[in-house]
Amino acid sequence: MNMKKIYPMYFLIVPIGIYTLLYFIPSLFSFYYSLTDWNTFTDDVKFVGLDNFKQMITEGRVFVKYLENTAGFALFTTLLKNVLGLLLALLLHEGLKSKNVLRTLFYLPVTISPLIIGLIFSSVFDANHGIINSVLTAIGLESWTHGWLVDIKFALASVITVETWKFVGFNMIIYLAGLQTIDKSYYEAASMDGANAWSRFWNVTLPLILPALTINLVLNLINGFKVFDLIFVLTKGGPGNATEVLNTAVFREFSAGRYGLATAYGVLVFLLTTVVALSALSILSRKSEVEA
Repeated sequence: MNMKKIYPMYFLIVPIGIYTLLYFIPSLFSFYYSLTDWNTFTDDVKFVGLDNFKQMITEGRVFVKYLENTAGFALFTTLLKNVLGLLLALLLHEGLKSKNVLRTLFYLPVTISPLIIGLIFSSVFDANHGIINSVLTAIGLESWTHGWLVDIKFALASVITVETWKFVGFNMIIYLAGLQTIDKSYYEAASMDGANAWSRFWNVTLPLILPALTINLVLNLINGFKVFDLIFVLTKGGPGNATEVLNTAVFREFSAGRYGLATAYGVLVFLLTTVVALSALSILSRKSEVEA
């Protein structure tokens, strides 16, 4: 393929048309219905302005809990997946004969359905017969056993752990791709200048994998803010509202027939995700330009 060839602008008609039909137009309808009283109890759909958003705010502690859980889940999973993914990438970048096998094993959870993962970890975290509590009991640490998914103190942390386990391999692959683009001559020059391992990582590796870091941070933040399936399968938002997030609120309101309010929650998720992702992308892009 001739990379210098300039294709005619009409080549964009089909992709733009598909995007408009399947995403842009439905999004406009969502914004409209979030401003209505659309529900299952009446056939009349009335425009109510910002009433649905006011109702969300007036829910007080419940709404704040949704926001706290959503933000906490997004931030902690993003941090853990990136730190562990980078560590795995550094360990498996070179040196180990079994690195290709290990890369595959760490990536495999990404391919597993959230439903299957939920069923597996529901058994792992089971209070009576779960693997974790069984192991703790076997080694004399029975006082450390908990109902991991039914205890308010540990439920959200348990779901964060599962999310991290599932996607750490994806982050590892992105970082590996970044590491493989670094010329070894940079490390050789740094070693000749007397730089130790930490100095080489901080001054050579980290600046040069900043594009990979940007990709991982933005994608993880987006996935974190729109989480639903894993939480619903593992805890259904419980115990109480300990693991309720904005998307479980969407599900509950829609199930109750309050479609307008559910759509308003969905719009809020979209706006929060967009603002956070674009802000992170802007900050990291400026950082990349400075490093360059």
